[in-house]
Amino acid sequence: MSFLPLTLAFDFAQKIHRNQKWKQTERPFLYHPLRVASLVLFYGGNEAEAQAALLHDTITAGVTCDEIEVSFGKVVADLVRAFQDPPEIATHKMEWSEIKKAYLNKIETLPPATVFIIACEELEELSVLLHDLKFSALQVWAQYPVPGRDVGWYFNNLTKVFYKKLIDLKYHQIVSEFASQTKILSRLVFEGIDV
Repeated sequence: MSFLPLTLAFDFAQKIHRNQKWKQTERPFLYHPLRVASLVLFYGGNEAEAQAALLHDTITAGVTCDEIEVSFGKVVADLVRAFQDPPEIATHKMEWSEIKKAYLNKIETLPPATVFIIACEELEELSVLLHDLKFSALQVWAQYPVPGRDVGWYFNNLTKVFYKKLIDLKYHQIVSEFASQTKILSRLVFEGIDV
């Protein structure tokens, strides 16, 4: 694996995200795509998948997939394209739960390599959520427009989608880890058990 394309993708992402913070915290936003790319590589992803992981949130900051294709090629651009909102979200005002249902439905239609990157992205968010819940639960839930039970519902349904799309392939380890962390979240939000 050549790390030059990863360095270029990092530089690109850094320019886009340099002034952004993660949700309602003081953490640099860039930590998120870096951690996602790290998970992609840790779980056996390839160079293009790691580049896509570094770039996946640039499209929410105004970068187009065409621009990504020019700089990083069609394979990477197509992987990043999967992170765009489904058309119904872009054209209709929807509640949080409706948005998440539409996204879950979209994931079900994507090829496994793309779902793998999404699983890494969601695992990173879930890991941060669980970490933050240990230290500042009230502040964490304030970041969401819905109660914790709805967030738990979303991650439980992601687990089902990932199991269906990835469990029979080379990605079974990330599915297992995601399911394990989702179980911890479920105990927190559905059973009220401190872990």
